[in-house]
Amino acid sequence: MDIRIYVGPHRTASQHLASILTNNANLLDAQDIMFYSSTRTTLHHINSALKAIAGGGDKEDAVGLLLHSLTRGRDTKRLLLVNPNIVGNVTQPFGKEVFYPRTTGLIHQLQTLFGANKLQFYTSVRNPATFVPSCYAQSMLNASFSDYGSFLKDVTLPSLRWSTFLQRLQGKRLDIPVTVWRFEDYPLIWRDVVQAFSGIENCQNLVGSSKRINASLTLHGAQLLHKYIEDHPPRTRGEFESIKLSFLEKFPSSATEITSPDWTAKTIQSLTHNYEDDWYYIERMDGIETIQPRKFK
Repeated sequence: MDIRIYVGPHRTASQHLASILTNNANLLDAQDIMFYSSTRTTLHHINSALKAIAGGGDKEDAVGLLLHSLTRGRDTKRLLLVNPNIVGNVTQPFGKEVFYPRTTGLIHQLQTLFGANKLQFYTSVRNPATFVPSCYAQSMLNASFSDYGSFLKDVTLPSLRWSTFLQRLQGKRLDIPVTVWRFEDYPLIWRDVVQAFSGIENCQNLVGSSKRINASLTLHGAQLLHKYIEDHPPRTRGEFESIKLSFLEKFPSSATEITSPDWTAKTIQSLTHNYEDDWYYIERMDGIETIQPRKFK
């Protein structure tokens, strides 16, 4: 079985990708392709299989049960999984100098489970100048309340490189195929992305649009939300949801509104320059395939 996993990162249109796959289920089914859409239980099934093997259970039985759960017992030639939480959490998307520190361990675990199958990874990259604030805003919306300084504590921002993340995804022998694209290009190439990820024969048959479906807060809005929560702690989940909705209406995220006293224009410029250099390197990495906007003459 061909197993393809979109590992994120967070805040790179994973919900849009999942919605397109869900809305085109009949097209996928006609070509024996299955998208497992329950992100809440994907990790549960994977962890259950790993625990069973670690506990001395038969690996073949554990993997067989895992695949049966993910495919719901259906015969399929290709299984698609979309879950950024596989590599980490949006509340802590980086360590001191790397994105998603647990990625290396993840690769070993997934190879343990799917080594006999054809495993491929798909991922996106995003300018850290917008990725970091967006993750902070989402962590606030997920009720992980910390100030922006604490969110960035101990991280060395200039050291963050997506190329390093991709190398860890490939594994030590660079034997896992990895396909990558830029979040900034996604609205222009989403059909190409879905076709590459799913393997469908004709992406022009896909139903959908590039419209965003998961808006967030501006960095300023997220920081104001944190201050408001400190001064007016919500007593119930419902009360927090009401506060969150109010802030989303007043401070919707925007690609141009990312500065704040804690996130200066100089910081943005420096991270953007690093990102552009890093993408130039990614384009030339062994074993990495990129998806980019088409050039027409």
